[in-house]
Amino acid sequence: MRALTTVFALTGMMAGVLAGCGGNNTEGSSGTPAPAGSSQEPAATAAAVQKVNFSIVSARPGDEAFYKEQMDIFMKTNPDVKVTVIANPTEQYNNALQLSFAANEGPDLFFIEGGQPQARTVYDNKWAEPLDSYMDDAFQARFPEGAFSRTSQTRVNGEIIGVPVRDPRFDKVRPLYYNKAILEKYGYSEPPKTHSEFVEAATKITKEGQGKVYGFAMMGKAPAVFGLSVSGLGSGLDGGVIGYEGNTIINLKTGLFSSKSATPVVEILRQLNAQKIVAPGWENWDTAQMHQQFAAGRVAMFIGAAWQAEEIRKLNAGMDMGIASAPVPDAGRKGYRDTPTIAEPRYAMSSQSKVKDAAWKVLDFLGSEAFERANYEYAKELVLMPAAMEGIEMSADMQQIVKVMDETIRMAPAVNTNNQNYDQFSKNISDSMPKPKIQEVFLKAVMSNEDPVQLAEEYDAKANKVIDEQIKIANDGGITFTREDLKYPDWDPMQNYIIE
Repeated sequence: MRALTTVFALTGMMAGVLAGCGGNNTEGSSGTPAPAGSSQEPAATAAAVQKVNFSIVSARPGDEAFYKEQMDIFMKTNPDVKVTVIANPTEQYNNALQLSFAANEGPDLFFIEGGQPQARTVYDNKWAEPLDSYMDDAFQARFPEGAFSRTSQTRVNGEIIGVPVRDPRFDKVRPLYYNKAILEKYGYSEPPKTHSEFVEAATKITKEGQGKVYGFAMMGKAPAVFGLSVSGLGSGLDGGVIGYEGNTIINLKTGLFSSKSATPVVEILRQLNAQKIVAPGWENWDTAQMHQQFAAGRVAMFIGAAWQAEEIRKLNAGMDMGIASAPVPDAGRKGYRDTPTIAEPRYAMSSQSKVKDAAWKVLDFLGSEAFERANYEYAKELVLMPAAMEGIEMSADMQQIVKVMDETIRMAPAVNTNNQNYDQFSKNISDSMPKPKIQEVFLKAVMSNEDPVQLAEEYDAKANKVIDEQIKIANDGGITFTREDLKYPDWDPMQNYIIE
């Protein structure tokens, strides 16, 4: 394997408590057959209809309705399958999923929400049915080359555990959203490009705005949303603050845990908050409140995720919104936001399902060009299949997001590329990390006005001890792995890392 300096081309244009699948998931007979020759005679008898429970993450107000509509389309051509959609909010989803499987009432189909760490959890707990035997060459050919390759994250321990939908860069990108009219009012014809320009513009707008408008806002104190500001501003740091939004920040050049690498941008956020430049009350906001404040013209800039553009347009379709790459260090870019795979698992089949053949029919539909096309048209999230985007005009917002993706994201080595044995104990490392976790430590630094460097150095020492301990435990248990397996000394953070 070796690092190549090729361009990572755009491959496509994306994307109650969980009910169980207990019983035999087959509808009983109604007891009253339709008269022979009647137009009311069903395409499949009631006794043959199999029930499939499909649990989804409801991240947007329209998610549940979209999936129900798509399942209605599926059932029209598959009358022998009845799909019930069960939606849970993002913040409750994984906990509800765990409870359902613990009670042996897991859904037949479910989202894998949380990227590779959650995919590992799903696999280790034996919740997901491997899909290798279901996917023929024709199915795999729908997706870009490499989507189900050895290093693709659709696989865990070599087994395919989910059907992908979105281009993973869409989930990774952390653009700067800005109100063009506000910036122009205060003397800026374009968004800030460096950290010092960002601080200067945010400070000026807040001070001159006199409480009517603020230069910058964060989306809340939940670690996941707070982390967007750090990873966005930090994407130009050496290595792009690799893996910051997870719990394990491994510097792939040295193989060491290094949260200290993120401290330059945490310090920026700390100072802005201490000087009351950040919009007040952000600590109590949820994402919807951030959208409302920005759409109403009370916030000039924030750093967020790609899907938020559509939500803001729903609140204020005509606002003069700009989307740009987040500012980089004054000395210039030293790295990029990382993505380690061309595809990630999204839809999985439960190992507990008693109707696996019916569940696969649904997965086959979810892996179709028609569904990916509908998914893009609804969610405006880039999907993997190139054909699914043909003939659809891309919005101006999406064009800017794609531009930011190309400018700010590069392929980086996956932590397990050298040795996939890492997957067998990586969750133990994550679970054993010092508490509070690093995102919470940095949040505390900002909210309590504390030195993030000192906090990071203390945390890094503890975290590296945890990693050494877990490697030893793994070795004692017969798993071959060393610290050297975490190092990629020949990797250039300024280039794509491609495996031949």
